[in-house]
Amino acid sequence: MRSSIRPLLVIVVVVIVLAVSVLMILGQQKKKETLVVFHAGSLSIPLKDLKPGAERYLASKGYDVTFHFEASGSVMAVRKVTDLHKKADVLAVADYTLLRDMMYPEHADFYIAFATNELVLVYINKSKHSDTITSDNWFEVLKDPAVRFGFSNPNMDPCGYRALMSMKLADLYYGKPVFEELVERNTDIRAEGNRIEVPKDISVTGEKLVIRPKSVDLLALLESGSLDYAFEYRSVAVQHHLKYVVLPDKINLKNPSLKSWYEQVSVHLTSKNVTITALPIVYGITIPKGAPHRELALLFLKYLLTDGREIFKKNGQSFLPEPLAWGTVPDEIRPLVRTPS
Repeated sequence: MRSSIRPLLVIVVVVIVLAVSVLMILGQQKKKETLVVFHAGSLSIPLKDLKPGAERYLASKGYDVTFHFEASGSVMAVRKVTDLHKKADVLAVADYTLLRDMMYPEHADFYIAFATNELVLVYINKSKHSDTITSDNWFEVLKDPAVRFGFSNPNMDPCGYRALMSMKLADLYYGKPVFEELVERNTDIRAEGNRIEVPKDISVTGEKLVIRPKSVDLLALLESGSLDYAFEYRSVAVQHHLKYVVLPDKINLKNPSLKSWYEQVSVHLTSKNVTITALPIVYGITIPKGAPHRELALLFLKYLLTDGREIFKKNGQSFLPEPLAWGTVPDEIRPLVRTPS
C-alpha cells in the first residue's frame, strides 16, 4: 500500500511545483500595451526624451509599453478626438484653454495646465540682416521686401494664432502699424480693432509670407535658406540649436503679470467659430474620455508631472510651480496638482 502511495505523492508534488512555476512565469510577464499620445508638434522632442524613463517606470508597474506619439498642430490634435473621433490615451497641447473650450466636459473629465513657453523669432546665420536684427528693430527687418518670414496656420496651431496676437500687441507696444504691414498686406487675415479675424481658408499674397500647418514645419525651410525668419516657441529654438530674437515681454506672451495687457487682443477662428483671448503661454494635458488604456495613461501622466519636470526644463520649457487642474481630477494625480477654487 505504501509503495503505491509514494509514486502518487511524487506526481502530486511535481504537478504543484510545475503549477507554481507557471504562475510565477505568468506573474513576471508584463502586459504588452500601446499608449497613443496626440500632441503639439512643439512637444515632440521633450516627449522623445521622456520616453526611456517612462518605459522603465511603466515596466516597474507591470507594463511593456510601446509608445505611439502623433504630432500635429494643437487645434488639429483636439479635432482628431472631437471631430474625427480617433482614440487617444493622452492629449497634450500648446494651449491649455483649447482643452477648456473644446474638450471639457464633453470629451474629457479633467484637464491640467502644466508648462510654460514664450514666443521668439528664430533665424540662422544665412538669414538676411541676421547680423543686425534686435529685439527693437525686428519688425523693421521683417518689413524688408527681400526678407521672407513665416508662422504656422492659426486654424490648426496655437503658435500661429499667437504669432498674430504678438504682432497685434506690437502695434500697441510700438505705436506702429506692425500687424497691417506684416499680416494684412500679405494675407486676407484682418483686424477689427484688437480682434483678429482668421478666415477658414487663408489666402497668402505673394511670396514674402509662408504659412505651414504647424510651427515646426517651418524649420526645414529656415535651415535650407528658403525662409529668413519664423515665429516659434523658445523651447523649439533651444531644442534645434537655432538663433533667436527675444521679443519684449509685452509681445512674447511669456509674463503672467502682463495677463491684463495680453487680454486686449483676441483671435476669432471662423473655421470653429471660436474666439481666443491672448494669455500667457501655458501648455495643457488631459486623458480623453474613452481612452483605451486609462490606467496606463494615468501612470504616464504621473511620471510626466514628476520626473518630466527636469526633462522639459532641459528642453527650454519650465513647468508651472504647481500644475493647475480643473474638473474631476483622478485620485492618482491629485497630489501632484493644485485645483483652483
